[in-house]
Amino acid sequence: MSKRNIVWVLIGVLAMSFCSIPSLFGQNEFPEKKTEGETFHLTKQGAHYVFNASINGIADATILVESGIPALLVDSAYVFNSGILSDMELTVANKEKLNLAGRVYKITHKANGTVRIGNSTSYSGEVFVLSNYDYGNYEVAVPVMYLHNDLDEGSRIVNLDLGNQSLQMLSRAALNAKKNTYSEGKMNTNTYMGLPAIETSVTLDDGVKTRTLSGNFFIDFGNPELLFFFHQTEEVQKFLADNADLELRNATTPNGEVVGQFILTKQCQLFGITFPDAVVVITKKLPLFTAPGNIGLKFFEKTDAIFDFDESVVYMK
Repeated sequence: MSKRNIVWVLIGVLAMSFCSIPSLFGQNEFPEKKTEGETFHLTKQGAHYVFNASINGIADATILVESGIPALLVDSAYVFNSGILSDMELTVANKEKLNLAGRVYKITHKANGTVRIGNSTSYSGEVFVLSNYDYGNYEVAVPVMYLHNDLDEGSRIVNLDLGNQSLQMLSRAALNAKKNTYSEGKMNTNTYMGLPAIETSVTLDDGVKTRTLSGNFFIDFGNPELLFFFHQTEEVQKFLADNADLELRNATTPNGEVVGQFILTKQCQLFGITFPDAVVVITKKLPLFTAPGNIGLKFFEKTDAIFDFDESVVYMK
């Protein structure tokens, strides 16, 4: 990863709101109505966004907010020391590995099912137990597209508002009440591993001329930069061939190893938002991805975004 990258760590607390209607007899005449869902308060610190929450009501964990992974990822030492997955059937993985931004982890066990996160949020899907997975920084990584609001019949509506440092599970009613003030875009899962993506165009101005790359970019909260381009894809290969005069700079590790290239722009435009002096990374470290690139956290720092994963719609302002 480029030495330009910084490490962000976000630690949050949980909040819930309740309302009830007391009857004349001191009982609740109607069931409690939850108009929203659980809120995880985020604090920016380091390379990624994380929050603290209880897992299955057994042990607390620091949880990485992700959308570029296919399963809930859990550190093996944490799993077996805490017992958080004791009610799930863990199957030993057979020499399977997972490539995360060029770093390869051994998958020791797999499971499939529901994992409760916090008080009223559930993850449903595959679980990968990884050997030596960043234990100490965070124990769990959760792909937010598989989070369910248990207060709203399991809906999958996630409001990521980094300006207000929050990730909230919205109800369908709450979304309907506020979505008219947002711009709307259609998401799809026509990507490697079915990751959420959106068709868009990226415009780069490097001080020489304006250049555009269009395609189906997937949304990756694990990418701390604005944009990654994937070198192996047809769209990026054509973009580089058509812009042979574009200056590409080497991205290196502290020991001098070249791990990719980057474009230093005067400005970059994405979804009508201008990013001055933006850095766009070109990587060869993720050869299986078929999308031309991904949209990272620096974009979402400038937006209030609501992801309706049930209806494949994203709302932004």
